Amino acid sequence: MRNLMTAALVLVTTAVLMGMGSLGGAPEGEVPKTDENIKVQLTDRSGMKLELSRFSMNGKVFLEGKRGAGDMSVFFHDLKEVDLGPVSGDTVPADLLLKSGRRLQLKIRTSAVFHGETGDGAYQISAPDVSRIHIH
Repeated sequence: MRNLMTAALVLVTTAVLMGMGSLGGAPEGEVPKTDENIKVQLTDRSGMKLELSRFSMNGKVFLEGKRGAGDMSVFFHDLKEVDLGPVSGDTVPADLLLKSGRRLQLKIRTSAVFHGETGDGAYQISAPDVSRIHIH
């Protein structure tokens, strides 16, 4: 009887541990498909720089944020650089440099996620973890 209980316990423990294989780790899935192949150099808060292609924000080829009381979208192909400040509540302040030379400020939601392809695999990062985006 004791051997039977031990065998059952081992089987249950094995089944539970095998089911935990998908927890944590690298991002699952693919880089979202977009109409444009935006190429950027992204710098995270630790100073790590990455070259990314097929770059998007939440699967879209534009940056979305609050400007005053309204919402605003700016296409990445119209941007030269984006500098993100420290988190403030549920937003991250973003200073945008447009290719025209004009500057805009937006507040990006902390829930925003940037996606891209590194050449070695899919990459994703939350807006609060980004320091700078330089669009090529």
